[in-house]
Amino acid sequence: MSSAVVAAAPVQGRFGNLRHIALSAFWFGNFFLWQPLTTVVVQSQIDEVVPKANQGTAIGLAVSLGGLFAMTVPPIIGALSDRLSTPFGRRRPIMIGATLLALPGLLVLATAHSYLQIMVGYAIVQFFFNAAGAAFAGIIPDVVPAQDFGRASGFLATMVQLGSGAGLAANTLFISLHQDRWVYLAFAVVMVLTLIPTSLAARGEGSQPLPSRQSRPLGAAIHEFFKPMLGGDFAWVIFTRFFVSAGITAVAYYLLNFFRDVVGVAEPAQFTSLWFLVVLAAAIPFGLIGGYFSDRTHRRKIFVFASGGFQAFVALVFIVFFPRAIPLVFALGIAYGIGYGLYYAVDWALACDTLPDRASSAKDMGLFHIALTLPQTVVPFIAGPALDHFNSVSPNSGYRVVFASAIVLLLIGTVFTSRIKSVR
Repeated sequence: MSSAVVAAAPVQGRFGNLRHIALSAFWFGNFFLWQPLTTVVVQSQIDEVVPKANQGTAIGLAVSLGGLFAMTVPPIIGALSDRLSTPFGRRRPIMIGATLLALPGLLVLATAHSYLQIMVGYAIVQFFFNAAGAAFAGIIPDVVPAQDFGRASGFLATMVQLGSGAGLAANTLFISLHQDRWVYLAFAVVMVLTLIPTSLAARGEGSQPLPSRQSRPLGAAIHEFFKPMLGGDFAWVIFTRFFVSAGITAVAYYLLNFFRDVVGVAEPAQFTSLWFLVVLAAAIPFGLIGGYFSDRTHRRKIFVFASGGFQAFVALVFIVFFPRAIPLVFALGIAYGIGYGLYYAVDWALACDTLPDRASSAKDMGLFHIALTLPQTVVPFIAGPALDHFNSVSPNSGYRVVFASAIVLLLIGTVFTSRIKSVR
């Protein structure tokens, strides 16, 4: 192990639950926004301004544009935060500044009455709030002791579920009050407030001396930047996350349209929010339990295998039976939530376990983040036009094509997990 890695490794004793909660609070604020914004709110706004025959393509283009920023910004900002030195740390100044710069994008979205304005506002939010998330990603390996990675991953998974659930509940409330756009104010308030406990709990980040770095030719520097993706266990963790995330994306972004066209619900935006709340209610306990037992048993991969099975099963039932019975649709939401929670329980733990160099933790976690965001760029760009095309050939057949692709992607991601050798 290099001296740079030793210098950057956490040296604290194990964290208590309160510090874990405070440290992961910013992830609550992230997903309070991301879950409803990317799966319900943007789709609902596009539904208002784009003809039905072109909505799949319009959603795909908007989500792909946002995903492009979400893919490219984190590794660049992560690398910047690895080299930043301020009295307030390396990560927190970027987190705070980028979060504040994302707020004008929310205002643009809240006042949007055209597809172009939706696209502009969405791009601003994606750019700056992903920058904040990139800096946050470096905090976990910076300050959390290695023996607590599983617990930290479990708390982060729980904040994903709780934040997503709270954001969806807020959106459902505003829809029921016929004040849909006020959800953007709620996004802004929660984003800012959750910065506070995380910033306080991250004391000590940035206190390690910056490792010395040799200047390299441009080609060598680029190779070094992407080296963690080119081989080794960390690369297989990235590939696993890419395909699992691609499978989730292929389903999640078109559920509102599926529930409207296939299940036949009267209020698709409200129903989709409720369905995701059911998913999250199942995911939260399984995220906590999975993180806890992955540390106790020193096993991570079995949780990914189980996750892929549950989520692929739900997609299979959707495309084979086209269920219309509401209780069955919600039961499938529970099954989907179990798989969703089990995967995110060990998602970050796998990455932290296999980090090649903690001196570059934020940059490498930014590369890890690409595996989440690249599918959000590629999959909707292909799936949206495919959905519109096959639906025009045969009513609702586009959903069978797109959801079938999700099953294939989830199974590939599950298989790739077996290639990670240093983690059981």
